[in-house]
Amino acid sequence: MSTAPAWAPNVREADPEVTNRPGRLPEEFWTARPLFQHIRQAAHSEGCSGDVLFYSSLARLSGMISHHYRGVTGIGGRASLNVFSAIVGKSGAGKSTGSSLTRALMPAPDEDFRDGLPVGSGEGIAEAFMGTVEEPTGELHTHGKNKGDPVMRRVRKQVRHNAYFYVDEGQTIAKLGERSGSVLGETLRRAAVGETLGQTNASEERTRYVPAGSYSMGLLVGFQPSTAIPVLADASTGTPQRFLWGWADDPSIPDTPPEWPGPLTMHPGQRRLDGPCDITFPLRVRQMLWEEKVARNRGEIEVPELDGHAGLIKVKVAAILALLDGRDGVTEEDWALAEMVWAASCGVRDYLVERARREAEAERQRQDDAKVLQAVREHEAKADSELATERVARLVRRHASQVGGITFGELNRKLASRDRKNLRKAIDLAEARDWVFEEGDRLCVKTD
Repeated sequence: MSTAPAWAPNVREADPEVTNRPGRLPEEFWTARPLFQHIRQAAHSEGCSGDVLFYSSLARLSGMISHHYRGVTGIGGRASLNVFSAIVGKSGAGKSTGSSLTRALMPAPDEDFRDGLPVGSGEGIAEAFMGTVEEPTGELHTHGKNKGDPVMRRVRKQVRHNAYFYVDEGQTIAKLGERSGSVLGETLRRAAVGETLGQTNASEERTRYVPAGSYSMGLLVGFQPSTAIPVLADASTGTPQRFLWGWADDPSIPDTPPEWPGPLTMHPGQRRLDGPCDITFPLRVRQMLWEEKVARNRGEIEVPELDGHAGLIKVKVAAILALLDGRDGVTEEDWALAEMVWAASCGVRDYLVERARREAEAERQRQDDAKVLQAVREHEAKADSELATERVARLVRRHASQVGGITFGELNRKLASRDRKNLRKAIDLAEARDWVFEEGDRLCVKTD
């Protein structure tokens, strides 16, 4: 009989609860459009999760499209389409594969697009859009070979508008954000909604200014379940609400890989606009979003903390789905598909939150059980000590009953080594019961 080599992993079947957990994009979503089937086939051809490639493509495409695209719903001005995706899975589950595959699936339009940058700091995110250019000073050269030409100077300013960031392990972001003086968390939250990025410093070379609405940025972060939970627990900062959440595993990956379907050469990341392009929404959707906003601001409804950006994220997803379909206007179908994506994301998020609750409850129970066990052990130890002291006290009375009593040294020698540690307490107990009394350096038995 053959045996597995020593280096082989200890493979075992997955927990059925994990296999069947909620949060995966439904079959209804995948079959809704040929484009979605194309994305899933591309993923499955490489043994990758369809959900991973979809969320990765959504994030990367949001950083690739023109910053002139904006969602217009009548709420909060023109909404940025920046998308942040979080993929959750254990190490080796294929979280990074989606980021690699989306480059083959959706080729970048030009070299100006910063593709797959790491995240090192909040300042670094703003710096990705910065550069040095030469600008005229308004003066002219008055002599020499450049006479009459404008005098130029080198200045730092925003020189690009598109960037996609990828972080293989989300714990990196948490650790970077904990550094003293870090602005990473604030920068990510601002970037998710397209707000102004950068810092103003005394020196020009350290000043960064990226105006609101002047850039498109996507972010993909890989999390292990244990590192995702602390991020979700930090809802008060507003960070986890800005992410779409997806699982790294995919039970629908076939046994035989399908053929690679080829790249999507015609996608909205290839288009460049000269001016603003408003993506419109159906009247019903605009009214629904307006009514919810008014009700929240009147205090008539209370939205769960993690759902605080639900409407905005659905607006982003629906707008990008419309662009992928070659339209500048969102349809009811686009919105319905965006709601499926949001529901799947919430399934992942809520599963992790519930898991965290169960783990916290189990830890509390473990600590309570440990306290009870410690109390029992202390009680038993005390009882054993009292019994030992009682037994040694009787030995003290017996040895002290000899004529003339017994010296402390003799008594110590007569006792077994295990009983000597209880000798002082035993003597005190014997004296308290009037069994013995001290006379000089001897113990004597009291007689009636």
